[in-house]
Amino acid sequence: MPNYKVAFFDIDGTLADNELPRELGIYGRIPESAKRVLSELKKQGIEPVIASGRNYKMIADFAQLLGVNSVISSNGTFVTFQGETIACHYLEKELVVKTIQNFQTAKVDFLLETPKEILEYKAGDPVPENVLQFLCHCSKEDLPKFDKTRIIAEKVAPTALNIHDVHLSKASGIEEILQRMNITAEQALAFGDEENDFAMFEKVGFSIAMGNGNEELKRRASYVTDTVGNDGIWKACVDLGLLEKT
Repeated sequence: MPNYKVAFFDIDGTLADNELPRELGIYGRIPESAKRVLSELKKQGIEPVIASGRNYKMIADFAQLLGVNSVISSNGTFVTFQGETIACHYLEKELVVKTIQNFQTAKVDFLLETPKEILEYKAGDPVPENVLQFLCHCSKEDLPKFDKTRIIAEKVAPTALNIHDVHLSKASGIEEILQRMNITAEQALAFGDEENDFAMFEKVGFSIAMGNGNEELKRRASYVTDTVGNDGIWKACVDLGLLEKT
């Protein structure tokens, strides 16, 4: 078995069970078995990293509860490793302005993400200088045309899209963490469930798709485990020999 040094975990549909009520919050929807995995891997010298399309502010508190202090957030546009910010990539302001205009003309609701907050933009407001990505609650078919050479729209939940720099993703965040750790892709694992995990799976030595995940992602994965609610993360780690069956 490869000498794994890092494991990347998507949140929604991977760590957190989307079948449970949203009122429980992210931490409340994470099975106890998955929480144990994060702790046990860390004891074995495998760095757990949360890799998500979500904003860092939304992740930081529950990541701390999980004992995880390395995070790829906003689809690789903001990356921290062991509590230190190692990458922050803002969209060019003129591109943000143009995209806002397109969304407003098409009457598509959107939010702006910065490293510290999620903003509802109103006409006439100053455009922030530090926009990481857009968040839209709609389908791809409802989006207005945009410059696909510069930005990309990715589905991160059944009715949610992230729009960000086409060159950035969870995969680019993985590359930055691998470089910081001075390790190879073969020493990395990744767990995911949705289409914004495609690129992530291509950047690690071994990829695990959740049983409740996207069918195409399952076909691309090195291994398909059980669903989140059926302790899929724990079962995968046991089957791979990373943890003892208890």
